[in-house]
Amino acid sequence: MAKAAKELQQASSKTVRSAEWSEDERLLHFRGKIYVPRNPDLQRRVVSLCHDTKIARHPGRWKTLELVSRDYWWPQMSRYIRQYISTYDLCIRTKLIRQALVGELHPLRIPDSRWDTLSVDFVVELPLSSSHDAVMMVVDSVSKRAHFIPTHTTVTAEGAARLFLHQV
Repeated sequence: MAKAAKELQQASSKTVRSAEWSEDERLLHFRGKIYVPRNPDLQRRVVSLCHDTKIARHPGRWKTLELVSRDYWWPQMSRYIRQYISTYDLCIRTKLIRQALVGELHPLRIPDSRWDTLSVDFVVELPLSSSHDAVMMVVDSVSKRAHFIPTHTTVTAEGAARLFLHQV
């Protein structure tokens, strides 16, 4: 805090040359707003007053920026507030989901017979075994029986169809 006061005192002791700057007692103003010197602790305290208090109720990035910028200003204030809010633990853990609710869930159709509905998946980049480095898995959704077919990581769609035709 002493460092910030010293910096503020140095800044206000210099002559103010622009019409945008003014000084009042011990405070330096920029466009009518209190200038906050480059002091992370002081900037954090200002943002905390407009974001963390029970009255502020964690309003989010844009509202916090608007609340801070009503009375205060410092270079790259928007960037500082964005980083402050994106790393604030409570806001991260309780963030609202801003997307439409998922529609009603419906069960899948029950297959009429075995091997009517299948799933195919590949396990790739395995250690070489008999010159194969991947496995094609074909699973029946009713009986849960599976075929594990050795293949290569570079198998094409045509090659996979050929394996399915000959092995399953």
